[in-house]
Amino acid sequence: MKRALLVVAVLTLAAASVVGLASRASAASSEQIVFSGTGFSPSAGAPFGFWIWCQSAESSTPYAGECAGAMYFYSLHITKHVDDVAPLAEPVDGKYVMTVASDDGSVSCTLSNDPPPTSGPTNGRSSS
Repeated sequence: MKRALLVVAVLTLAAASVVGLASRASAASSEQIVFSGTGFSPSAGAPFGFWIWCQSAESSTPYAGECAGAMYFYSLHITKHVDDVAPLAEPVDGKYVMTVASDDGSVSCTLSNDPPPTSGPTNGRSSS
């Protein structure tokens, strides 16, 4: 009887370990890219800010390959929700290029970072 309980306990522990590994692998496969900061738009002649969140195309979520966020132009009093209008690109390791626009077409922008990305508000970026 003790041996049967020990076997059941070991099998239960083994099954729990496999489930734990699978959930960790799923979470690890969801790369998130966040662009946030401020800049100056020569085409609009105005300072702007943005916060845009993306998931890589390899993510295992319904948001894989999607970008969404907001852009605002201070002096023009414009704040718009933006979505990706082209797939998030990674032309070289650690460099991301996102092209976003508002639904009404009043805001359209391409943003990229200077690799390699670092934690916190220390990354260089460009816009057009």
